[in-house]
Amino acid sequence: MIISIFAILVGLGTDNVFASQSQDDDEPAVTWKTFQDRNGLFSVQYPSNWTPSGIIESMKVGPIDILFLSPGSDVDSGAEVEFIQWADQSVFRTAQEALEAEISTQQNNQTLTKFEIERPIECSRYTLNGLQACSVIYEISGPDIGDLATMVVDSLATDGTEYELYYKSDFDSFEHFLPTVESMIKSFQVTGSEPATSNSSLSSGTNTTLESQAVNSASP
Repeated sequence: MIISIFAILVGLGTDNVFASQSQDDDEPAVTWKTFQDRNGLFSVQYPSNWTPSGIIESMKVGPIDILFLSPGSDVDSGAEVEFIQWADQSVFRTAQEALEAEISTQQNNQTLTKFEIERPIECSRYTLNGLQACSVIYEISGPDIGDLATMVVDSLATDGTEYELYYKSDFDSFEHFLPTVESMIKSFQVTGSEPATSNSSLSSGTNTTLESQAVNSASP
């Protein structure tokens, strides 16, 4: 009798394992896709379970401005990656100067309850559109944005055209999505030409207005 009950329990456990495996097998495999914008300006590879999302035209900051959202992204969790080519020529000479201005802007942002640099500016880890780039990682908190871990990657062409990437996620998800984001960074390539104009403003080259925009855009 004891042996029979044990056999039944083992059988039930085995059925559950196979059911779980079968359900997992039914899920579509995640592959890499190539996104090419309709104007032929750029291409970038992204996971097939992420979602490209355009920026509202009136809020775009340049000819390239697009979000990629991780599965289940909302204002509290998940990840988003934004690729930008700024419309104006940068007022800065180097990508490092651009990121120093970014840090200064966040440090003086009175709406934030927290600003903490997690990885200082470095300029050897990444390239963006084939250009040597600088990057910084920081954490911010505020009543309108919640808690965000943010990485900014910035590169400058010799003609002053500036490319920038913003990767944002909740604190717990940042390291999980980082390898995926780094693969996306490597794949980003400008394929068309729409050079930056010379009508630069002092805010050009630093993204000081996208915190609330990007978070609000994160809802699928």
